[in-house]
Amino acid sequence: MKVPERAVEIALKISTESLRDEVLRNLSYIFSRAEKFKLAINAATKIKSQYLKKKALKSISDMLAKVIVQKGTAGVSLSELGLTEDDIEHIKPLPQGIVFKDGKLMPGAELLRMRGEIKTGIVPRFERPKKAPPKPQFKEFGLERKNYLIEYFKLLEDVGDVFSMETLAELTEEPLRSWLLEKAGLIYLEIGNFEKTVEIYQKTKYPGELAVKLAFQTIDKPKEAARYLAKSPRGEERLLFTWELALKGIYDEETYRLALGLEKNDYLFARTLKFLAVELLDESKRRKNERLREFSRRLFLEGVRIQREFEAKALGLF
Repeated sequence: MKVPERAVEIALKISTESLRDEVLRNLSYIFSRAEKFKLAINAATKIKSQYLKKKALKSISDMLAKVIVQKGTAGVSLSELGLTEDDIEHIKPLPQGIVFKDGKLMPGAELLRMRGEIKTGIVPRFERPKKAPPKPQFKEFGLERKNYLIEYFKLLEDVGDVFSMETLAELTEEPLRSWLLEKAGLIYLEIGNFEKTVEIYQKTKYPGELAVKLAFQTIDKPKEAARYLAKSPRGEERLLFTWELALKGIYDEETYRLALGLEKNDYLFARTLKFLAVELLDESKRRKNERLREFSRRLFLEGVRIQREFEAKALGLF
């Protein structure tokens, strides 16, 4: 890259924000690997997405730490790195073990002297020790391994390594598989890659938060959004989604049933409609909105109709 500054200028001209942020993040990664930390920080700070910006600066910080450790205990001055104290503020907190002191970045570990004496002597062969040495205590290996894996998976999420998360998901079983896929899907959604998010959602058995966020993002297409919610176990989120549809004056029985997970429960569905109608009436009074008042009446009558049909079937009239 002959003129790296030019690459940043070109990236900033990209009109689509999510794509622009992704390009800037990649540039910051490339610059930091080339030890052009000033350029890397400059590219990262221009990222609009707080999530991607945080990940880019963390990546720069980690690479900088690697360079400092390689240089040895003497440390490296900011001038050698082409940085200023203002640049350091962007990548704080510094990685563990790295400190900024006297204009230098250096390893922060201290070498401690060992105090004491070493004695030699002859121990009689048959002499019993006066006191038995303490038995070493070991932690259960399974627990250590579990904690390690949890930290490792969290690290993958923090650095946005979706490729590794997807790969590991294919090698694991539920519920860990769904957890890894959901975290990867949420990252894709945050950076604006909707198609990849949907692809991940379709592979996930228990999408949870991912299903809810997809539903709310596509709420202008109610049936499509409701289908995303079909895999969510979160009843309160389902009800909130239906409430948002009601506020928009949208009602379709199939969509509401799917969103609420009440496709076969007529009684509970009717009760839910009447509940929404009453809440909507209060909201219409608060907003002094006649449209909402009329819609609340429509929902209430729909709930009454479905409940009557249910009761008639229960009595064997239909």
